[in-house]
Formats: sequence, C-alpha cells, structure tokens
Amino acid sequence: MMNKFMRAAAPLAALAMMGAVSLSPALAQDLKKVHLRLAYITGGVDAPMFVAAAKGYFKEQGLDVEIVDGNGSTGTIQAVGSGDFDIGIAGLGATAQAQQASGANDIIAVAGLLQKDPSSIVSLKGSGILKPKDIEGKRFGTDAGNLQDGMITAFAEANGIDMSKVETIIINTGEQVALLKGDIDFVNVWANPDGDKIGKIKPIETPILFADYGVNILGSSVIVRKDYLAKNPDVVRGFLAAITKGKADVDKDPEGAADIIMAARPDSDREIILGEIKVMPNYRQTAASKGKPFGWIAPEDIQQTISLLEKYSGMKPGLTPALIYDGSYLPQ
Repeated sequence: MMNKFMRAAAPLAALAMMGAVSLSPALAQDLKKVHLRLAYITGGVDAPMFVAAAKGYFKEQGLDVEIVDGNGSTGTIQAVGSGDFDIGIAGLGATAQAQQASGANDIIAVAGLLQKDPSSIVSLKGSGILKPKDIEGKRFGTDAGNLQDGMITAFAEANGIDMSKVETIIINTGEQVALLKGDIDFVNVWANPDGDKIGKIKPIETPILFADYGVNILGSSVIVRKDYLAKNPDVVRGFLAAITKGKADVDKDPEGAADIIMAARPDSDREIILGEIKVMPNYRQTAASKGKPFGWIAPEDIQQTISLLEKYSGMKPGLTPALIYDGSYLPQ
C-alpha cells in the first residue's frame, strides 16, 4: 500500500518542484541575508514585512530577511547607524532629530510607512471637547516627556489655543487611568491604538488628530545607512518591492495578515494587531501624498516635519528633505 501511494505521489511532487523553480529562479540561488529591526514590538504597521516573509516575497527578490523587534525609534536608529542591522523601521522625525543632534549624515529614509501622525487629543464622551479650542478651561494629564517634544505647543499655536487657560497636570505614569477615573479631562496620545484601548473601557469623543489641524510629524519609515544603500541598491529595491506586494495582500486580507503575525509572534494580542491593521490605511498617507505609490513621501510633508522640529523641539537648523529621504528606490 505504501509503495503504491509513493509511486502515485512521485509525479506530483516532481511537478511541484519544477513549478517552484520556474516560478522563482531566485529560490535556487543563495539568498542575501538582511537583518531588519522594527521600531517597537511588532504591530499592525509591520504587517507588510511579515506577509512578505511568510509568502516568499523576500525570497523572490533573493533576500532572507530576519525580523527583530525594537524598543523605540532611537534604539533602531542607533542599531542601523552602528551597522548591527542593515535596515530599520523608525520615525522620520526621530531620525531627523538624531542626525542633527549627532552632526551625522549617514542614515536616510527610503519609504514612509506611517505618514499621518496619529497623535491626538482623546477625551471621554460628554467632555465637550469636540474641536481644538475646546481644551481651554479643561484639565490636561500628561507626562513630562510629552511636553518636552513641543508638539502640544505647536498644536496650540496652530489653532489659537491659549494654553494658560488649560490646567496641565503632570502624571508620570497612568495618565490614561486618570482620564478613565475622571481626574483629568483629556490626554494627548495616539488615536490608535491608545484611544481605541480607552474606548473599550469607556466611550470617547472622536479623537482630535494633530495632523488634521496643521501639525504633522512623519512617522514610521524604512531607514538604511547611506553607505549600505550605495553598496546594496538592489537589496533595498528588492526589500521595498517585497513589502509593497505584502502591503497589497494586507489590504485585501487583514484577517490573514493578523494570522501571519500571530504565527511569527504568538505572544501578541491578535485583537489589537488586527485592529491596528484595519486602521492603518488612515495613517499611511497625507493629503499631499494621497494617490501616490505606497511609501512615497511628499517633499512638503518632510519640510513641515523639519520646520516643526526646529521651532518646537529645539532641533538645529540646516536639514533639508533631500538629506533624510530618497524615494527613488521604491517600485516604479
């Protein structure tokens, strides 16, 4: 019985092997090892990378990509800058600040994954905070670090808000808990996933996105060292082509993308991952980049990021968009 089964299966196995080779010649070659470090622990923004790995899109480009979680954009920028990782995912604003602070010019972004900043004002239902000026006369709970980045000040100035009329309460840990308890009236957090998490416990007003009111800092981007890019242009092109293909699959099948992430990161919360995947299209592009290919960043958005960081975060002047972004490696 076993021999009969093996004889019947042999032709099918041979055909499958022939199909695999003809489908992707790169699979028969040595794959180029690429070390990728994410900005944080795996989230919905990272789905295109995991889909590209699981479905063989990296292999089609001759790449063997190892995906490692990060602990913040700063750590990833340092890891890529030191050569410990070939490619990283980090905030473009954070990359700009890090380079200016160190006086370096060795890292560049080649694609923007999260271009619309999800920073927002989040308040509970019934707070009366429906538009920017409504935060006047209200209690703002925040940690000191959030104030230091200057973006709440930028938001206030852009929208004619008098911050002297806002009671600011420094809460080093647990500002979201304080909001739920009613000790404060609003927080400045990401609309997703932070606002979603709050909303699951108590209803919230529609988050007031900074990006919709004149203050947008470009977020998660694909970064590489410039010397690595010069030596490995085809690797970077192949990587971007693979995640572009992965992104298309994520859009078509969010549930399947969540399953792929859970297979790679079984300790993740599938509900949170899926929620992030589903809202990600809201943040992938700005009004200036809408209709452009995945990953393409508008020069005016980069300039706004630079200008905001110089004015409100103390970043040294002199940076230009061309020094921190090159979109020529994206699929045409």
